[in-house]
Amino acid sequence: MSRASKIVIGCVIGVLILVGGTYVASYFVAGNQVPAQAAVDGVAIGGLSPDGAREQLEAEFSPKLAEPLTLSAGSVTTDIVPADAGLGFDYEATVVNAGGGHSWNPADIYETLTGGSEVALVRTVDEDALRSAVEAKAAEFAVAGVDATVKFEGGKIVRTPATDAQAMDVDATVATAKQAFEEGRGNVAVTLATTPAAVTDAMVDDVVKNFAEPLISGPVILTHEDVQMEIAPGSLAEAASLDVEGEKIVGTLDTAELYEQTAEARRALELTEAKDASFKFEGGKVVVVPAVTGVQLTEEAFAAAVDKAATASGDARTVPVEVETLEPEYTTAEATALGQFTVIGEFTTNYPHAAYRNNNLGQAAKTVNGTVLMPGEVFSLNDTLGERTTANGYVDGYVINKGRLVKESGGGISQAATTLFNAAFFAGYEDVEHKPHSLYFDRYPAGREATVYYGSLDMRFKNNTDYPAIIQGYISPSSASKRGSITFKIWSKPTWDDVTSTELKKSGFYNGAERTITGDPACEPQAPIQGFTVNWERLFHKDGKVVKREPFSWKYSAGDKITCQP
Repeated sequence: MSRASKIVIGCVIGVLILVGGTYVASYFVAGNQVPAQAAVDGVAIGGLSPDGAREQLEAEFSPKLAEPLTLSAGSVTTDIVPADAGLGFDYEATVVNAGGGHSWNPADIYETLTGGSEVALVRTVDEDALRSAVEAKAAEFAVAGVDATVKFEGGKIVRTPATDAQAMDVDATVATAKQAFEEGRGNVAVTLATTPAAVTDAMVDDVVKNFAEPLISGPVILTHEDVQMEIAPGSLAEAASLDVEGEKIVGTLDTAELYEQTAEARRALELTEAKDASFKFEGGKVVVVPAVTGVQLTEEAFAAAVDKAATASGDARTVPVEVETLEPEYTTAEATALGQFTVIGEFTTNYPHAAYRNNNLGQAAKTVNGTVLMPGEVFSLNDTLGERTTANGYVDGYVINKGRLVKESGGGISQAATTLFNAAFFAGYEDVEHKPHSLYFDRYPAGREATVYYGSLDMRFKNNTDYPAIIQGYISPSSASKRGSITFKIWSKPTWDDVTSTELKKSGFYNGAERTITGDPACEPQAPIQGFTVNWERLFHKDGKVVKREPFSWKYSAGDKITCQP
């Protein structure tokens, strides 16, 4: 090899050594720094070592993980902290993306030494942690659904609107939050899911339009011949109800309640009730009171007419009613066929003169007089007379209270009870309730008598025959010169040939104590009254013989001798 060739080869080798050294030197320089022009989201990191770049980015961006991420929907806002919600930054990956790190690629080395550009910060998302954080805020966006309501109040329609239920759509909101974080935005629009109320405004609109408003648009007028009755809108509203049935609100009118409410108003239709034939005293005998055929508006016909007019408008709110004729249950023919009534039981008792007796016994006889008792009916003296008050025409008289004679309004009425009890006894009627006095008074038949006290003791008997009866009652007033008397007669058709009483057998006589009552202005002196037991039977006669017997017994208390002292 020539000397020139060696010189050329040496020069080439030298150049290669020089270039190679420069290349290696450039590698080590570039491998320890980020490209000169590199930046991350506006933060310059060019020329820094990878570790330095990471530290720079961490210092700049770590505080942002403590800045709230705001979730909002409408007027509701709330925050989550990114660092607590699984959100973070990958600084190392970001530095690598910016060009940091070692490379033998000449182009990379050249880029590091002369180039670089803006890159995005690498963000990380732990979706499970983010979901937990978002779910924890869901309750703040929840709105309970409220059903629409409608009702009648004071004759008017009162309604409230519906509110749809609202809840966070967690899946959609998590996706939005992830995207917002990845794009570096601090606000997250919460996705809401709504559920319509079970009772909607549209349902209310429908029932108001088609039922409620027409119902109270005016009165319903029911007509019969030339007369009419009016049902006011307020009454219609009061009897109406609005109820949810499936996907509708159904309006209904309680015509049964409305029928009851309008009992007085129906009088305007001038309808008449059917009346059974009955009986009265006239000219000293029992005569038939003819039955009356009734014209009635039944509840069913009333309901049909009201239902037709209730939600109509204009003239259609006036409708004729269909009435029906009602025949009496007990006809004039049936009553007349009985023929003439006779007295089947009567009794008279006497009483000493006292103005209160004339008044109270007269009032009782007058009230009972004319009472008709149909077969199977029970007569009650308390129900017939009512409470013995001044307002009902009674005055104070003597009654037995705890073995003493004391004054009370209506005193003496027990004599009416005794007299009527005996009339029913001899008519053969069933004894339903009676109680003799606790003390014996000789103006009454022993044992066969009754006392009454309003609210606790009654005298009741049942017409247990096949024939109607009418009770006659009257008094012969007492005066200073004569005793008075009270008489009751029961007129009917006889079932028995006769009804009698056996002898009233007294036994077991005994006496009470002697008492002195001091300082009681209401005290009444009382003579001793002997106590004893009495037994007797009621005998029913038919075809000349006794066909039934009923035993009775009563024990009288002994009345104390009472002396009054001031």
